[in-house]
Amino acid sequence: MNQDEKAKRYDWLLNEYKKIESQINLIPRIPLEETLQDVNSREYTPENLIKVTNLKNMQQQIDLDVKRLF
Repeated sequence: MNQDEKAKRYDWLLNEYKKIESQINLIPRIPLEETLQDVNSREYTPENLIKVTNLKNMQQQIDLDVKRLF
């Protein structure tokens, strides 16, 4: 892969990372009052936590892909 292809791939990966970050930010969190009362201080419902975890795993994969470029 030449430098131009690496640059295009990097830009695409960065764009995908930002899209995932936006998706994470759209997932509703438990209100702060409830979070503070919860012994485990969970920010998300169990269903939403699974979604957030999956999206963060996708971001980690993108991080690995970026590291492999250089």
